[in-house]
Amino acid sequence: MCKYYPAIPQILTLVIISLFTSAAANAQPYAYVSNLSGNNVSVVNSATNAMVALISVPAGPTGLAATPDAKSVYVASQSTNSVSVISTSSHSIVNTISVGSVPVAVAVNPSGTLVYVVDQGSNQVSVIDTAQKAVTAKIAVGSRPTAIAFSPDGTHAFVTNLWSSTVSVISTSTHSVVSTFATQSGPSAIAVSPNGEYIYVGNAYSNSVTVHTSPSGALVKSISGLAYPNSVAVTPSGSHIYVANGNGGSVSVINASTNTLMATIATGSLPTSVAISPDGKHAYVTNEFGFTLSVIDTGTNTVTTTIPRVGVYPVRVATVL
Repeated sequence: MCKYYPAIPQILTLVIISLFTSAAANAQPYAYVSNLSGNNVSVVNSATNAMVALISVPAGPTGLAATPDAKSVYVASQSTNSVSVISTSSHSIVNTISVGSVPVAVAVNPSGTLVYVVDQGSNQVSVIDTAQKAVTAKIAVGSRPTAIAFSPDGTHAFVTNLWSSTVSVISTSTHSVVSTFATQSGPSAIAVSPNGEYIYVGNAYSNSVTVHTSPSGALVKSISGLAYPNSVAVTPSGSHIYVANGNGGSVSVINASTNTLMATIATGSLPTSVAISPDGKHAYVTNEFGFTLSVIDTGTNTVTTTIPRVGVYPVRVATVL
């Protein structure tokens, strides 16, 4: 019997196709959604808007953030005082790190070397070294911290303190608070412009977004007309700010050049988080009481898709390319 040996060109073709398919799979854009009562994270393929995985995590998942290389997602679980590290290639937990009491928010620095975790019950920030996968510092902040954002150059982190009505400014070189600036009542959301010039703070109790210079916190403008703003995100171009209105069932859009409201988009019941896709073309909104994820076209400011049953009480969303 003669044995058949594939021709070399055929083998090369098969190898190239295999490599291309694998690369394409790894390059798929995803939205990761933490489901507070589901004790899991939903993975949505942003290209097809289909759920592709459901990852079990420790109880009470809330804040989450992706690393700049898109290889990992860090998820805080407020009921177990821990942070899970999810591999985006396998959609599975590869590490679990103990942090402070009631972790509710997570941010990764621009270089991907540090993860800052807001421990609301401890009034502190835990600093995770991503190489060591361990907490290397703890930073005391204000009363009931709720949200965190890094400056684009990674030199500062900004933490909203809900009950203090302040923002703590942290030096990332010393892991210490170097200044504090006042906001309006109930700061619960924060984002920094891509050029690093401005800080946007959502003030839930004042129904406003305040614009501050970075890092000093000097007030530039107060924008009213929001309804319990609880999440803020800036487009990669810096031209627009998207704000989730927790009591409005909507997302408001702010023109960054004029610092004025330009649109309000109905989403679902109790929107709790908004995240912009890396290409800036879409905004993703978790609707906690609707159990849904709204997808907004940022070019038209309309909801193009609503993904039903994304999870049980979805509260945060992060995007990965």
